[in-house]
Amino acid sequence: MDTNNAITVLYYDQTDMTSICAEVLTGLEVEKNQRVILPQGYRDDKIIVAVLDGDCHVRNSLGDRQVYS
Repeated sequence: MDTNNAITVLYYDQTDMTSICAEVLTGLEVEKNQRVILPQGYRDDKIIVAVLDGDCHVRNSLGDRQVYS
């Protein structure tokens, strides 16, 4: 297994699902099939939406911008 420099995890917190959260994790193990191994217990109270390569910044997500008619 190799280690990954950085990934960004997009998730909803199960206690507050009104907005998406993003967290950057580093130094994680990566399996041969490129699947990242998240730390034990990391998924607790989270609904993981996506795992992205690198340190990503979410500019806008659903509901962040006002809808103009």
